[in-house]
Amino acid sequence: MSLSKGNSTCSRVGTFGEFYRIAYNAASVEPISSTFEESSRAGNRQKMIQSLLVSTVVCKWQSKDSFCSKNDKQAENLYKNAKGKLNEEKACILTQALFAASAHSKLFLQVLIQRAKLWFDLNVFDSCIKDCECMLALPENFYDSKEIAKYFAQCKIECSLLISECSKKIYLINMNPVSCRKHSSDQEHGSKDFSKLNELSPAIPVVEGKLHKTLLSCSDAVILKFDNKKGRQLVAQRRIKAGSILIVDHPFSFSTNEDALMRNCLHCHASLVMKNCSKIPCRGCQNVLFCSEYCRKEAWMNYHQYECRIFNSFFESTSSQHRQTSHLCLAYRTTVLKALIPQSEEIIIDNKERLKSNLFNSNFIQYHSGATINDFKLERTDTYDPLDYRTVLKLKTHCKNSEPIINLIRSIEAIFLAKCLLYILNLDSADEILVPLAVATLQHLQAINCNAYDIVENIKNEDTHVWEPRCVGGAIYTTVSLVNHSCYPNVVRHTYPEGRVVVRATRFIEKGSELLDCYGPHFLSEERNARLEHLWKKYRFMCACEACRGNWQLPLKDVIIYKCKCCSSELRISEEFKNSLHCKKCNNKIDCKRVDKLIKMSVEKRKWATEMMYNGKYEEALPVLLDHTNSIEKFLQPPSMEGIKSQQCIIQCYNRYGCTSQ
Repeated sequence: MSLSKGNSTCSRVGTFGEFYRIAYNAASVEPISSTFEESSRAGNRQKMIQSLLVSTVVCKWQSKDSFCSKNDKQAENLYKNAKGKLNEEKACILTQALFAASAHSKLFLQVLIQRAKLWFDLNVFDSCIKDCECMLALPENFYDSKEIAKYFAQCKIECSLLISECSKKIYLINMNPVSCRKHSSDQEHGSKDFSKLNELSPAIPVVEGKLHKTLLSCSDAVILKFDNKKGRQLVAQRRIKAGSILIVDHPFSFSTNEDALMRNCLHCHASLVMKNCSKIPCRGCQNVLFCSEYCRKEAWMNYHQYECRIFNSFFESTSSQHRQTSHLCLAYRTTVLKALIPQSEEIIIDNKERLKSNLFNSNFIQYHSGATINDFKLERTDTYDPLDYRTVLKLKTHCKNSEPIINLIRSIEAIFLAKCLLYILNLDSADEILVPLAVATLQHLQAINCNAYDIVENIKNEDTHVWEPRCVGGAIYTTVSLVNHSCYPNVVRHTYPEGRVVVRATRFIEKGSELLDCYGPHFLSEERNARLEHLWKKYRFMCACEACRGNWQLPLKDVIIYKCKCCSSELRISEEFKNSLHCKKCNNKIDCKRVDKLIKMSVEKRKWATEMMYNGKYEEALPVLLDHTNSIEKFLQPPSMEGIKSQQCIIQCYNRYGCTSQ
C-alpha cells in the first residue's frame, strides 16, 4: 500500500486475461464443470466460487502490478521541452510532466510551482489555487534529502503567497466582474475562462416539498409499495406536475470508463477538458487525474489506494463481451467500501492476522461466508438510506435465472478481483478470506449487470443545437433502482456533480400511478419485439408497459384522442363536431370547443418555447414547456405526438442544467 518510487514505464500486463484463460480452462474439466453448473442453477454463490478454487492453478494464481507508474526520466524530458513554448502548449506539457514525475522528487515540485505561476500569469486564479493546495498537502516526510526539503519549504511559502494574491483577484472579479473582464480582454486568457469553469459545475437541486421520512433520497410525493409481480415500486402519493424533482440520489459506489479517465476527475467526475483546467495527479500512478487536492485525498483514502497498482487490470479485454468497460472497477470498489474498515491513514502491520482484524469488517466477512447477520437485514419499515450497504444487498441479481456460462464469467471476474485486493494488502491469495471476498464481489457484479446506471455529461452539438449525452462512468444508485421500467417513461434522470443523480417527472403523474424510468429501449427508437428481447436478456422480465401492450410505433396516427381530465377515460369524438359531451364513465361534462381552443393556444406557445431553446434561452423556454406538457397530459390520450415533442424538449432543457462538457 506504499507509494512506488520507481521509474518503470507504463505497461499493460495481461494479468486478467491470463487468469481468465486459466480459470475458464479449469472450469471446463470434470468434476468442476458439473459442480459449477449445479451450483449455478441453485443460485449458490459460495459453492460456485469454491468449485473453481478446487483447481490448484486457480487457487494458487498470484496477481501482479498492472498500472502506469511514475517515470522521472520521461518527466524531465517533458519539463525541458516546456521551456520557450507558448502558454497553451506550455501548460499542456507541464501537466504531462507533472503526471509522470514521482511526488518524492524535486522535479515534481519544480513542475508544480511552475504550472501554478503560469495559471496566475494567465489570470486563471482558481487553477492556481488548486495547484498550490496540491503543493501544501504534500507531507514533509516525502523528502529525505536536505536540499529537496529546503526547496519544498521555499515552494510552500511561494504557494501561500500565491493563494493570498489569487483570493484577492477572485474577490475583485466577484465585486466588479465587468471591469475585470474589460481589464483582461486584451490577455490571451482571462477571467472569462474562470467563469466558464463555474458554468461546468451546476448546483445540485433538492427534492420538491418535504423529504420522505424513510426514503432519504425521495420527496414525500412518492411512497414505496410492493407488488406481487413487479416487487418494489415507487408510487405517487399525490398528483405530480411535469418538472417536479422526485429523487436526488447519492451513489453507493461509482467508477469511470476508460475513455473518460483523461477527461474527468476520478472522484467527482467533473469535466476537465478545458485547456485552463487544473489537473491534479495521483501520487502513485499516471492513470488518473483529479480536479482538486480534496478529490485526490478523498479518492485515495476511500478506494484508490486499494486499486492504484492494479488499475489497468480493470480495463483489460477478454473474450467476454458481457460487461461494460468500468463494471469490474465498480464491483471492486463496492467490495472495498464495505469489506474494509475505513482508515485515517495507511496501516502497515507485520503480523497478517492483526492486519486482517484491523482492516476487514467482520460482519461483512461472516455474511458472505453464509452466516446470518442481523445487521444486514433490511425490513420494510427501516430507513432506506442509499449509502446503507443493506440496500445494495437488496438489489436483484437474477443469479438462479442466469445462464451458467454467464455466472461462470462473473465468478472468474469475482475471484480475480478478490485476489487483487489481497495482493494490494500483501495477503496470501489462497487465504480463507478469499472466498467471502469473491462471493461478495460476485453478488455485486450480478447486481451491477441489471442495476448499474450511467454517469453522464452532456455535450452540445453546435450544428443541431442538441445536447447529446456522453457516458463517463457507472454507479450504483439504490433508490433510483426502485423505479421500474416503461418504454414510455414518466421520469428522466440527469447526472450532477459528485455523481448525484436527479430524477424529475417529464409529464403529469396521477395520484396512485407508478414512477416509471426507461432502462434503455424506448418505443420512439426501437420496435416492440427488439425491446422485449433486450429487456428479457438483460433484466429477466417481459415488459407489459402501455407502449408494449398497445404496440405503439412511429409514425403515430394523426388522430387526436381526448380524455376526461377527471377519470382519464378515453373520449371518442365523432367527425361531426360536437360542442360538448359527457364522459360515459364519470358523467363529467366536457366542453370540446373550449378544450380544442386551449390546446391550439398551448401548441403555439410550445413552438415559441422550442425556438427559444434552439437559441440557447433555456430558462425562458422551460416554464412554457412544462405548462404545455401538463395541459397535454390532462386532455389528450397518449401516445400523442404533441406530448412527446414537449417531453423531449423538456429533457433537452434539463440536459443543459446537469453536468456538461465540451
